[in-house]
Amino acid sequence: MNSSTRALLMGGLSGLALAGAPAMAQTAPEAKPQEIIVTGSYLGNVRQEDRASPIVSVDSKALEKTGVASIGDLTRFIPQNVGSTGGMQDLQKGGADTRDTRSANLRGLGSGATLVLLNGRRVTPQAGDGYVNLNSLTPDIAVNRVETVLDGASSTYGADAVAGVFNLITNTKFTGVKMSAQYISMDKSPAWNVQAMVGLGNDRIHSVFSASYRFQDNLQNGDRAVTNFFNASTTGYPGRFVLYGRPQTSTGGNVIINGNNYTALYDANKAANGTLTVVDPNCGLSGTSSVYLPTAGATFGLGNCAYSYQAQNPIRPQSKSLNIHNDTTFEVAPGHTIYAELSYYHQDSSRYGVPSYAQTHNGATPPLMPASNPYNPFGVTIGFLGRAIGAQGFAGTYQYRVMRDTVDQQHYVLGARGKLFNDWKYAVSATYSASHTIARDKDTDMNLFQAALNGYGGPNCNIRFNGAGSGAVAGVGNCLYYSPFQSDNAKQDASLLYNLQTDEFSDYKNEYFVGEAVANGSLVTINGHSLDVAVGVQARKEKSRGIYSDLLLSGFGGFIGPARNYSYTRNVKSAFVEANYEVIDGLNVNAAARYEDYGGFSSTAPKLAVNWRVLPQISLRGSLSRAFQAPAIANSSNALISTGVGNITDPKDGTTTFRTIATYGNPNLKPQTADVFNFGATFLPVPKMRLSVDFWQFKYNNQIQTQGAQAVISANPNSSAVIRDTTTGSAQTINVTSFNATSGTKTSGIDVAAQYGFNVGRVQVTLRDAVTYLLKYDIDTGSVVYDGIGYRNAFNQSPGSASAAPRWRSVAGADFAYGTHDLSITWRYTSGVLDDYGLNLGTAPTDRIKAFSVFDVQYTKSFGSDDRFSFTAGMINAFDTAPGFAKFNGYLPSISDPFGRQIYARVSAKF
Repeated sequence: MNSSTRALLMGGLSGLALAGAPAMAQTAPEAKPQEIIVTGSYLGNVRQEDRASPIVSVDSKALEKTGVASIGDLTRFIPQNVGSTGGMQDLQKGGADTRDTRSANLRGLGSGATLVLLNGRRVTPQAGDGYVNLNSLTPDIAVNRVETVLDGASSTYGADAVAGVFNLITNTKFTGVKMSAQYISMDKSPAWNVQAMVGLGNDRIHSVFSASYRFQDNLQNGDRAVTNFFNASTTGYPGRFVLYGRPQTSTGGNVIINGNNYTALYDANKAANGTLTVVDPNCGLSGTSSVYLPTAGATFGLGNCAYSYQAQNPIRPQSKSLNIHNDTTFEVAPGHTIYAELSYYHQDSSRYGVPSYAQTHNGATPPLMPASNPYNPFGVTIGFLGRAIGAQGFAGTYQYRVMRDTVDQQHYVLGARGKLFNDWKYAVSATYSASHTIARDKDTDMNLFQAALNGYGGPNCNIRFNGAGSGAVAGVGNCLYYSPFQSDNAKQDASLLYNLQTDEFSDYKNEYFVGEAVANGSLVTINGHSLDVAVGVQARKEKSRGIYSDLLLSGFGGFIGPARNYSYTRNVKSAFVEANYEVIDGLNVNAAARYEDYGGFSSTAPKLAVNWRVLPQISLRGSLSRAFQAPAIANSSNALISTGVGNITDPKDGTTTFRTIATYGNPNLKPQTADVFNFGATFLPVPKMRLSVDFWQFKYNNQIQTQGAQAVISANPNSSAVIRDTTTGSAQTINVTSFNATSGTKTSGIDVAAQYGFNVGRVQVTLRDAVTYLLKYDIDTGSVVYDGIGYRNAFNQSPGSASAAPRWRSVAGADFAYGTHDLSITWRYTSGVLDDYGLNLGTAPTDRIKAFSVFDVQYTKSFGSDDRFSFTAGMINAFDTAPGFAKFNGYLPSISDPFGRQIYARVSAKF
């Protein structure tokens, strides 16, 4: 079996145990020859012209030419990646903006459709997020290269590799010491990162240890012009009040506030049941971030109080992250090596948000302020509809509600590899990967809130679950009255915050237990070419659980809940076989198939790939495969699996506000599959020039979609899936579930990558460009399929998996090297889209989100013996280009960012 054929065979095995071997491309000289492992292709050479699948490869040197402060930042240099979930506020798509997280999202098929690997092995999704956090994998300094496979890879890696694979490969052969420190100056939100790596040992035993500590400050919507706009909720502060009787003073007279007669207003407009809802008399007052929206003909009282929560919510959280990684290998005998990998990640983050949530999750009636409350100006019992605290804070304090999250992630591997007989080899490994997230938040406990309205407020009032305790008298001593009227805010006792904000937490944990074994070698020689075969098995146990605090479980929170504790386990068994044969010199045919059994369902993923080096200057490649993805564990249940919130417009009354969205599992879900096709060619027309072109296509079948809450309430506002307040009739909760769409997303396009190097005198110049052009992005809503190219794809009927679909994405640049001087200029371009947010399908959008076009610049000077020291300075978005405005968010994270210009400096040393 020749080395070229063996390398191609091994290419199908990179998702298995062999991928953890230290036999990877290295920057340090090797003491003896060894195989080089490449994602999706174990080819000993990493050039695209020798690969059957299109792959984007970024090595450590290329990383150093950017200002990336985390692995997640790398996604902006991959035009095939359509945005990133998490880390920034994206209220339309969700995703935790409470944590510093970044996902991969190849081809816009959703973060769950891209399989993320660390040294070729699965990493558990970050608990509470549902996707692997790229920032948690390893310190940046330990990265040898990052490789992204751009076609279906389920036949190699199993489930989840639908859109491709993002594989981070660490430097396992580094020897010496390396350190770096980087500071990023960004208006209102600086960041910095310090790292170190130590490698020691010899040919028999070697260990590489790396660590990093990263800090980023929070950035608020109010800190950027594009996000500092009036974003309204009709459930706010100042709020509204339901009058349950005719207002009157203590002497029986009319109630007049700010010159307006509320008794006369009641007499003229009360409902048949004797109630009337009025807005807070101070709605629209300067400093309250509110606007009075009167009903037709009204001059006061009647209508809504629109409250803007926008400025006080974050673009991104403050976070502190520690990342530790170790790779160790030990040759126990000639041809037999034991290896171990350890990775640990810890993050503390703080989200600075609007002081309080809206109280949209009331019981049969809203909180009642009795006539006996001395702050009640109406003299009758009234119900409060709004937020406990507004933009002004509470009693002169509490400007932000701070959500604090903690993430701990562990990834441990122990394996062995070596020779069996002849040219056959083996590799076995055991992996434990776990993620633990505790999300701490605050909401209003409606029982405590009601107690304060009744005069039993404050932390020291002896109030019990069933009423006042011994010695407790309303409004006397330690028992305080609370007023929800804006005019009384400054008069409140600050200790009443106890009744307005109650701590709550969500505790999530995901675990993977993986055992796998692979054997590969030459089976037979035919016509002088070997038929190479590989076989492997894998057993994987997946565990997921969630534990919630009492307030979330009880459903007494004003905004979030109810939630339910859960614990799920499933076992996955898989086996694969792969064969490779070099039909003629330069023409390799590779066939593979993988079978996975989840107990209740199973799936088989075949793949056929061909690479033909027609001439030394021309190679052709093609692949046809079926990829698959199983439903998430919780999604396969019939229970309540998550409770969130979303901005929903109720078609019954036209009000738009945050409402609870309860997501239920569906035990009838089937795995989603995708038929994937790729055909490409690489040309080497002249020395130092490479041009690659690929046509690609993905077609989902039985795609797993989650109902859109807006689509559910719009289709039938009175359905059983819409839970309404029995008194006011306002929508409180929308129940949604997952389903298999009849067909699913179908997308195709063309990728072009070009690079040309030449010299101008003593200056080495490299020109580069990577472009993806979208030909098709058809979206299945479950009832209709529509063309989503050039749209934001936030129609009311758009499924949650739909991404914005700009026609063009490009990352181009030029690199200049002169002695110890290096200069890089990069142009990142994403075309604009029509803004269809909040519209129904069939309605033509009139707004457009403009293209995002920015330039990054970096200069590096190396000095010292062997260039062991370097200083780098650069700018990201050098011209301070603002993103195009997008409805609701202010910007569209999948196209642009609102950060503006970032200036950074980095110092590095190696010994």
